[in-house]
Amino acid sequence: AGEKALKGVKVEAVRGGKVVASTTSGADGTVTLPGTADGARLRLPGSNFATAYGGVDWLGPALVTPSSIGAYAWMWAGFAMVLLAAGLAGIDRNLLEAARVDGANEWQVFRKVTVPLLAPVLTVVLVTLMINVMKIFDLIYIIAPQPSQDDANVLALQLFLSAFGGQGNFGAGSAIGVLLLLLVLPVMWVNIRRLRKERQR
Repeated sequence: AGEKALKGVKVEAVRGGKVVASTTSGADGTVTLPGTADGARLRLPGSNFATAYGGVDWLGPALVTPSSIGAYAWMWAGFAMVLLAAGLAGIDRNLLEAARVDGANEWQVFRKVTVPLLAPVLTVVLVTLMINVMKIFDLIYIIAPQPSQDDANVLALQLFLSAFGGQGNFGAGSAIGVLLLLLVLPVMWVNIRRLRKERQR
C-alpha cells in the first residue's frame, strides 16, 4: 500500500530458456500467471524499457510495414512501367483487331491476347522484383525508426543487425545469408531457364 503501480508492464515466465507464459500488469500493478508458470523464472523483457515511438503515425508500429511496402512499390514502379510499356508497344495491333472482329470484348482481348503476348515481359518484371524484395535492406533500415524497426524487420536487415548491428552474432548472420541464397536460387533458376528458351527461338 502506498507504492505506485506500474500499469501495462509485460512479465514473462521462463523455464528451460523458453517462455511458457506471459501477461501484462493491471492498473494496480498486479500480475496473474496461469498454472503453467509454476516454478518458472519471471523476467521483464527488454520491450518494457524500449523508447516508445513518438513520431508521425504512419511510421509507428501499426503502419510502418504498409508504409515500407508503398515506398518500395513507388521506387520500382518506374522500372516496371518502362518494361511493360515497351512490351505493349511491341504487340502486333492486327492481333488485337482480329480478336475484336471475332467478337471478343475488351476484357477477353486483354486476358486472351494481351497478357499471353506480354508473358515474357511480365516474367522479367516479376522475377526481378522478387529477387529485389528478398534482399531489400536499405529501405527498411532508413524508413523504419528504431522503436518501429522490429515491426518492419526483414531477413536482410536481421542479417545486418545480427552480425554487425551490435549483437556480434556472426553465426546467425551467416545462417540468414545462406537462407537468403537458398530463397533466391529458385527464382534465378527460373530466370536462367527463361533466357535459354528465348535464345533457342
